[in-house]
Amino acid sequence: MTRISSAFDAYINANILLVVAFTLWLVTRFILNRTGMRHAYGTQLRLLNAVFLAIVFSPFIAYAYKMMAGAGLLPGSLQLNLSDIMLAQYLNGSIAMSPTEMERLLNLRETLGAGLLQPAGWVQYTIVTLMLAGFLACLARCGIASFKLRRIITESYPWRRFGRVHLRLSDRALVPFSARGLRRRYIVVPANMLLRPQDMRIALAHEFQHLRQRDVEWEIGLELFKSLFFWNPVVHYWKRQIEQLRELSCDQKVLSRRRFEVQDYCDCLLRVCEDTLRRQPAQAIALPRVSLVQFDRRFFRPAGLTLLRRRVDSLFAAATDSERRRLSLLITGVLVATLAIATIAIQRPSGWSHDRLMLSSIINLERLETLNGRTTFSSW
Repeated sequence: MTRISSAFDAYINANILLVVAFTLWLVTRFILNRTGMRHAYGTQLRLLNAVFLAIVFSPFIAYAYKMMAGAGLLPGSLQLNLSDIMLAQYLNGSIAMSPTEMERLLNLRETLGAGLLQPAGWVQYTIVTLMLAGFLACLARCGIASFKLRRIITESYPWRRFGRVHLRLSDRALVPFSARGLRRRYIVVPANMLLRPQDMRIALAHEFQHLRQRDVEWEIGLELFKSLFFWNPVVHYWKRQIEQLRELSCDQKVLSRRRFEVQDYCDCLLRVCEDTLRRQPAQAIALPRVSLVQFDRRFFRPAGLTLLRRRVDSLFAAATDSERRRLSLLITGVLVATLAIATIAIQRPSGWSHDRLMLSSIINLERLETLNGRTTFSSW
């Protein structure tokens, strides 16, 4: 039970860090827009990926900090805890709240963990059931999507091979896309693009850039991460931001080599979308996320069209922005360091501190005073 409680505590911490990272990203994006890096999509993508890795490795950071603090290797000034800081401010009179309410706030995580790990009422059982069902549904969706993708690749026709990269032609694929297996990487292109050599060259350049950026591996990791935190809206926003920056960065890198004109590149994107719209609904399949274009046929999901419009506008607005390497490294360091500090600060307190003993004493005195008041009134 202790291991399950520790895993649940790490899960709660990861959700808190996602909210913190979301706030930091909004501030960072504002700074980038004011420093001439509005269209530095490669830099923005690397920043988001670095923050994502910091969240993934946050349990190891917390464990290392706990071990160092337990061994007495850290000075007292580095032992940060958000609960202890709030309690100290409360005892100093900076927070107006009753002692009982403060205790409930400090014990909120323990109360939530006890309710979910050991459900007692039907409401708690319902919440746990819905969370497990949602997690299993997301994993099943990933499994089904992987099966369909593998089937498309298997039914495609071998065309060319460059080392471990296999080019294949498909009659079922709506758009060019990239994928990978355990050892091989694939670029699948619709067979009808053979009739448009220029579009074929642009599509291949785009997909090869995806492979260089390791976008397929990032997409797999993000899908698994989203399945685990499916109920957190920040995760969906985070993934959508990475998908958009991934495509914008890829477009920018391909055009920076000056092998294609911007007009030809945009025309290729529009023609691929037109081909997708012409397909009958019965022939349509789910589009892979690492593809030349992302287009959703469902009415309530216009994100694909919005991204396409943004890609076209950005290509004409600014081909490149200055990639300020030192500034990007500085911002990355600040973001990762801030998340590391936040990871340490949101951990559970290791034991009963002097402030917690004082709060408990205050609450006990209030209870005794209440009981004495009732006793006096009854005697009277």
